[in-house]
Amino acid sequence: MSFLKLENAVKKYGDGESAVYALNGVSIDIEPEEIVVILGSSGSGKSTLLNILGGIDVMSEGRFTFMDKEISGKKSRDLLLYRRENIGFVFQFYNLIADLTVRENIKVVAEYCSSPLNIDEVMKTLGIDSLADRFPSQLSGGQQQRVAIARAVIKNPKLLLCDELTGALDSKSSGDVLRFVEKINHEYNTTIIIITHNNEIARMGDRIIRIHDGKIVSNEKNQEKVSADKLEL
Repeated sequence: MSFLKLENAVKKYGDGESAVYALNGVSIDIEPEEIVVILGSSGSGKSTLLNILGGIDVMSEGRFTFMDKEISGKKSRDLLLYRRENIGFVFQFYNLIADLTVRENIKVVAEYCSSPLNIDEVMKTLGIDSLADRFPSQLSGGQQQRVAIARAVIKNPKLLLCDELTGALDSKSSGDVLRFVEKINHEYNTTIIIITHNNEIARMGDRIIRIHDGKIVSNEKNQEKVSADKLEL
């Protein structure tokens, strides 16, 4: 069974000679339980690619299947169900609800899921159990990002999508967050895709995909994978 497959994906704005391509003929095939790092500079198309994989955006052309089910061509409501049942998102900016505690921020997502994980277990795994009753304004950037990860993971998603999740963090907090992402992969067998412009982060990936000007320029298994705590951030 194919886990995630994108074939000749095109995302364009406009038509004819004036068309602008965010993605231009992108094909990828991702295996279950992989940590995949997608590298690209600003404007390379990596965020567009992540949004399509997450069902936030749709392709202009191409085919997208997830666990052998057709995703391309689905209507908005079907994409909503796809996101709800399968996808966890972690963004560069944490998007926590300011007037809810850590536990409440996580619980509000769990209540909309069909098979959520245990909140106490997830908070303990991510090292934020002692922060359960604090509000976002009482947390450091690294702590807020861990709460954002917990909120995404509580859904028990099959696919966790991380968009520049260390972009707003210092090197110590970045290392902490990446170790916790790696732990999620090990503890829950979650397939994880991380998009970043940081080449060092790619070293922790099972697969490294490089994108430039909307095209995949390389897609390789990482033969020299290192654990997140060995990264030089």
